[in-house]
Amino acid sequence: SKSRARVGRIHTPHGVVDTPGFVPVATNAALKGVSFQNQPDNQLVFANTYHLVLHPGPETIRDSGGIHNFTKRQGGPFITDSGGFQVFSLAYGSVAEELSSKGELKRARVKSKPGWRNDVMGKDAVRVTEDGVRFRSYRDGSYVTLTPESTVLAQKDIGA
Repeated sequence: SKSRARVGRIHTPHGVVDTPGFVPVATNAALKGVSFQNQPDNQLVFANTYHLVLHPGPETIRDSGGIHNFTKRQGGPFITDSGGFQVFSLAYGSVAEELSSKGELKRARVKSKPGWRNDVMGKDAVRVTEDGVRFRSYRDGSYVTLTPESTVLAQKDIGA
């Protein structure tokens, strides 16, 4: 029988991506346990803006010549996200947890555990407004604000 699957090609400044395809996730611009040089067949790699904003920072990546120079992966494009899903998870947990909580923020339900950073999980951990979201970094407890504009600027600095 004939499949209804679609095959396509995405042309980017950093290379061509055939679809559908496997896209490894390099959360912090690194693959776990392998180097980019050992993965030459991956046409596209996903990097997470939320984690890169927190460390090393989009300015550091920009100043190194962009994510391709930063990672030494010259053989194909990267794709980044807005970071919104991770911030949603900070506020509500998983989608299933959010649905079962009927919209109650996770911070209202979190109980302290040994080794947990109370400053990042406390009542001021996440604040969502019409303008964006303000949260505390899990790395150092500093406040970070993401807006639609700031996440686009961060992704431009990352240079995916």
